[in-house]
Amino acid sequence: MAKITAWLVTLIGVLLVLPLLGLDLGVTLNNWIIALAVLVIGVTKLARNYNKRKR
Repeated sequence: MAKITAWLVTLIGVLLVLPLLGLDLGVTLNNWIIALAVLVIGVTKLARNYNKRKR
């Protein structure tokens, strides 16, 4: 799970830096990717935390 989180955070960082460099994927696509990545990070962390409590 930590690897997934690290990759998604890196992806979000790259997507946030691209417009600053003058490269643009489109506002809608960029926003969707960021929103989905944040959602996946949250769900994976919740799943990890609840799985530890059951043991």
